[in-house]
Amino acid sequence: LVTLTENVVNRVAAIERRADLPRVVQLCAARSGEEVNVTSLANELGLPPRTLDGYLALLANAFVLQLVPAWSTNLSKKVVRKPKLVLVDSGLACHLMGMTPERIDDPVAPFGPLMESFVAMELCKQLTWSDARATLSHFRDRDGAEVDLVLEHADGRVVGVEVKSARTVSPRDAKGLRFLAERLGARFHRGIVLSCMPEPTPLGDQISALPVDALWTAKPSLPVSR
Repeated sequence: LVTLTENVVNRVAAIERRADLPRVVQLCAARSGEEVNVTSLANELGLPPRTLDGYLALLANAFVLQLVPAWSTNLSKKVVRKPKLVLVDSGLACHLMGMTPERIDDPVAPFGPLMESFVAMELCKQLTWSDARATLSHFRDRDGAEVDLVLEHADGRVVGVEVKSARTVSPRDAKGLRFLAERLGARFHRGIVLSCMPEPTPLGDQISALPVDALWTAKPSLPVSR
């Protein structure tokens, strides 16, 4: 898989230090779902930040990774504006991270970030054919308010999506979604917590927990608690 990735990138542009490419992709897999810190990543790889920037741009152009931009409508003066790095192929990410079905329940396994990356790319794919014109981003401020993914419709409506790998979800998991709801008012259309739980569950006004397969499986409408 890494060889295939290398061949794809080589068709996009000539790479001077090809031997570094598998290491870059491996680290991208390990950091999938996290905000990009080019200096930190470059130091870990022993590469100049400018060189790593070039690698990331090439991998994005080759559809190996995607950068999910930060989102803000002046909700907070302390908004963090770093994009998130997401490996496009979650199967490749799992392979590079040594993730197997047996490791899913391992508390130290990186299943949560991988699941978030999977959801992000599923939404990206669906936005390419959806009639709804929306953009995908993420939100975080320095005070700790965070929403994994934010969908903003062209008309200004916003849907927040949290991704949890747990099999149970509580209202505490919707803290970031409530933050958005309180500040956006009527613009807040819906908050969704996607998880491994089997059944839909209301978590509050306009906020619900849904199984992750709701992304591609038709589900009955969920009553919203008030």
